[in-house]
Amino acid sequence: MSDEFLRVARQEIQSEIDILNEIFLICTNDEQLYEKSTEIEKHMHKIKGLAPMMEQEKMGEIARISDIVLKHVASHGILKGSHGITMDAINIMSSLFSGNANIPIDDFRKHVRDSCPQIFGF
Repeated sequence: MSDEFLRVARQEIQSEIDILNEIFLICTNDEQLYEKSTEIEKHMHKIKGLAPMMEQEKMGEIARISDIVLKHVASHGILKGSHGITMDAINIMSSLFSGNANIPIDDFRKHVRDSCPQIFGF
């Protein structure tokens, strides 16, 4: 990828993370996450697409898992623990984007599997 593309993509991902953080200032529980799930999923979906192009595979994987959870919430309703999972995802992505590459994403994946056994695709 060109330097210009990487610069623009980096700005775009930072913007998406900032928007998600703003949403979570007022979205504080599973019910509110359900109400905003479609909006939140759009931002996760964008990160899911851009991150791998920037060689940010871990971030892309976190966004992919979150995207699956959010799509499930949007189509099936309130899911206990979905707010915490999504908030954790945003925090992990923020850390990864800030340069902390030592975050093991397998722990996140296992937590989601254990918390949401009714969702497949992780």
